[in-house]
Amino acid sequence: MRHFYQIILCLFFAVAAAYSAPEQTTPQKHPRYNEFTALLKKQVEAQSADYGDALDLVLTATGEDEGVIDRWMQAAAEGGNAAAERWLINRTLSDVPLDKLLSPEVRSAYQKLDKVAAKGYVPAMLDKATCLELGLGVNKNSEASRKTLVEACRGGDFSARVQWLIATKRLENFSDKDKPEVASEIKRGNHYVMLRLANLAVSAKDKMDWLTQAAEKGNGDAYFSLSALSSRTQPKQSAVLLKEAVRLHAMDALFTLGTVLATDEPDNKYTAEAGLERDPAKGLHLLRIAAAMGHAQSCLLLGNAYYNGHLGLSKDDAKAYHYFSVPQAAGVPAVASARGLLLLLGQGVKQDTTKALEILNRADKAGFPRAAMHLAYAYYKGIGVKADARRAADYLSEAAATGIPGAYVYLAYITARGGEGLPADKEQAQHYVRLAAMDMGDRAQKLYDRLMESEEWIPQP
Repeated sequence: MRHFYQIILCLFFAVAAAYSAPEQTTPQKHPRYNEFTALLKKQVEAQSADYGDALDLVLTATGEDEGVIDRWMQAAAEGGNAAAERWLINRTLSDVPLDKLLSPEVRSAYQKLDKVAAKGYVPAMLDKATCLELGLGVNKNSEASRKTLVEACRGGDFSARVQWLIATKRLENFSDKDKPEVASEIKRGNHYVMLRLANLAVSAKDKMDWLTQAAEKGNGDAYFSLSALSSRTQPKQSAVLLKEAVRLHAMDALFTLGTVLATDEPDNKYTAEAGLERDPAKGLHLLRIAAAMGHAQSCLLLGNAYYNGHLGLSKDDAKAYHYFSVPQAAGVPAVASARGLLLLLGQGVKQDTTKALEILNRADKAGFPRAAMHLAYAYYKGIGVKADARRAADYLSEAAATGIPGAYVYLAYITARGGEGLPADKEQAQHYVRLAAMDMGDRAQKLYDRLMESEEWIPQP
């Protein structure tokens, strides 16, 4: 009889647990799900590609659970919401290797995008135009791309109009502001055109004038640029502009303010003079929104914070891998290199050395030095490849020569110890330490001594 009651109690607690966290399986049952879909509906009606409000709500409603975002979007997409459909489609169409542009999976994603674009959702139409121009999921067709852009422009959408002006080479230089098509958009208040002119401006005055005009019309990126320009001379005004840029979900602004609020930098003169106070919870929230939208620096910061247990976060390799795998940022070499390392080591994800080496080689060819560091580690340890200390040394030399002075310390380490194809040479090792010290100072020798004592090389994303 006692066993019977134990079974009943287990069933009771299992059912109770299932009902205590409905968002894990059915986002539709969450008390704030309807509010989420209302925001997405409003986004579609406004022809906006800004997911900031919807992401803010999901993270707030689920206790900052970044892992549920796609599930909520999937639920909304099943309900026919174009913005949610576009979100999920872009997860597939982002970071596609050149040899897989026309793979079945990518072709299928494009076909889905085509259907969303047919609903008249301008951001999807612009994505379709880009796919046609690049040959992403569909045979390259510049004429069809231009035609899609023209269709997107018919409703007068500002973002579509500026993309059409750029694609048709009507807005290539600052002097193009006087062309009738461009002047017409300026008169209509197209802040994207104004921001483009600010970026094309040669003089500081022209740049400031156009940034100011773009900001006055509600451009978040313009607000952020103005904040950055005034950060040294007018920190308080800079902070006001930065907060406005954050309100408008400019990703660089979310990252900047998020970093300021989340990190402990008591000597940060800007923070003190701008009147900003540390608020880790809010800072991390802003960083999570930016990362979800594909901001590479935010993905890297959060990924490394979880990997090392920094910023008040517990070490969590799975969450680190999550941020290193955000599709919209995954193609950035720094993010790709971090993801490749975790795949190589099987940290936070099932080990896949073949895929890891493919990703790391791609990032290395793109010129990212840390990818060379990770490849050096793979060859030195013989992970996914035959151990080859000589080749590892070559990769470390490459990394050191292209931006990572610390790579000289690891080159000294493997040179002192020797390995497959690399004779031990402690005198040459000290030469490498001295090269590292030119940038690192005393830290170079200390790191080398620590490596030699522990004989442990622990790579960092």
